[in-house]
Amino acid sequence: MESLAIISVYDKSNLETFAKGLASRGVKVLSTGGTATFLKQHGLAVESISTYTGHPEILDGRVKSLHPKIHGGILARRDQREDLRQLEEHKILPIDFVVVNLYPFIHQVQRIEEQGRFVHESLVEFIDIGGPTMIRAAAKNARFVVPVCDPTDYPLILAELDAEGEVSEDLRRRLAAKVFKMMSAYDGAISRYFSLGERLLEADGAPTPLAPVETVTLERIEELRYGENPHQKAGLYRPFRFPGEAQVPTWEQLQGKEISYNNLLDMHGALDLFLELYDGLNGEHAAVVIKHSNPCGAALASTPLDAFVAARECDPLSAFGGIVAVSGTMDGALAEAILEGFVEVVLTEDLTEDGLAAFARKKNVRVLKCDFAGYLEQKRQGNLSIRNAFGDFLIQTTDNTITIPTAEHHTAGPTPDASLLEDLVFAWKICKHVKSNAIVIAKGKRAIGIGAGQMSRVDAAKLAVERARFHGHDPLGGAAASDAFLPFPDTLEMLNDAGVKALVQPGGSIKDADVVQCAEQRGVTMLCTGERHFRH
Repeated sequence: MESLAIISVYDKSNLETFAKGLASRGVKVLSTGGTATFLKQHGLAVESISTYTGHPEILDGRVKSLHPKIHGGILARRDQREDLRQLEEHKILPIDFVVVNLYPFIHQVQRIEEQGRFVHESLVEFIDIGGPTMIRAAAKNARFVVPVCDPTDYPLILAELDAEGEVSEDLRRRLAAKVFKMMSAYDGAISRYFSLGERLLEADGAPTPLAPVETVTLERIEELRYGENPHQKAGLYRPFRFPGEAQVPTWEQLQGKEISYNNLLDMHGALDLFLELYDGLNGEHAAVVIKHSNPCGAALASTPLDAFVAARECDPLSAFGGIVAVSGTMDGALAEAILEGFVEVVLTEDLTEDGLAAFARKKNVRVLKCDFAGYLEQKRQGNLSIRNAFGDFLIQTTDNTITIPTAEHHTAGPTPDASLLEDLVFAWKICKHVKSNAIVIAKGKRAIGIGAGQMSRVDAAKLAVERARFHGHDPLGGAAASDAFLPFPDTLEMLNDAGVKALVQPGGSIKDADVVQCAEQRGVTMLCTGERHFRH
């Protein structure tokens, strides 16, 4: 029996060679529209699907291949006598190859946007119907049919035909997996487009950003050298966007070694903390230093240089090999100060020529120019945080809000003056970005002691005090922040014994009354925000 192939593709890369390869092996080709014209122009004998089915294309080409002679031929099970009987009864031929790739919905979105115009009606015409139906049917019946959606697979298929006279079941299964992966991404993109501007509702009518089924469609931007460790593979992915959505901010690498997975993790951690300080800067400059996703320094000052120096002084030992972010324009003096220690990545809004020249002498340092204002706007819009472990995906809204401590949150001890309140606010913002359990001590709008990732909150306080003193900082008169409530007064006692005179925390412990009493007895100013910021 003659072998049949349907070829209907948008991407015609290497199609001529593949189609001729099939024809030379006795495969008859059915095709549609532009694909049929292309193949005929290259000297191939092609029968149109309309001729084969006896039914013309209708609705301006919207209906071409949706016909029993097509889908019966694809879906028939060759080992089922009744399926074969029905094919013979209805004069349907088995179809052994289905070569289909889809209208480029995502790329069409990008092309329309580049042209500066957007028409819904023109975009929906790039939602393929016949193609997905055929290729899904072929993938479903891959025990008997070869489903082909990727031109890079053409040589592999021809090689198996030459070697074995047929395409192996193993390859057909792998091709089917590729089809369903492609369809998942394609449908996810279309779903996201139709969901733009819509607010999903819970049963009680309240708005929620969490859908019952969440689809994330990502495009690989680049393959990274490796992941957290050399034996792990990694890539950088980003979602595509539609017209009308906010411009996704990006960074530009000006110099340095190839950016790594760990660099990107720390870069995002640095950005997250930095933007907390960058938001609402009033004539000051912000600087942060991140190491292994934890802050090891942060400060506000009148100049970028002063801010950086103060941030690094918090813990210069941990700053070795860290990630630095500084607001404002980076000049030569600031660049030289940063290069006094070893840094992996520097994030900046802009650089002067002498700043660039200074970094050029250290060719391995990665210098990234970032759109801080764009990242801040994206942060305000909110995103979903996704984690995966052993097949469980945990999805939450990102922790993008923060309650700024004010005099209204005063719970115990003396009322804070303006200067002390500024330090409490500063410590609270930094603490939000420290791994739990977390304690931050601040003084003069700079971090001087950070206790991160401890199993006990009192140990986090002890570590913050010890780190401050180790690097020559005196906690006396400092302000501290705790990311979650104090279960007992011991954390407050530890900090106050070191000289800390004010603390901001969420409150909410069943021992709150004991903690308040302790603060009153010791004369420690305490503010309770009612808002926890765990970071696991």
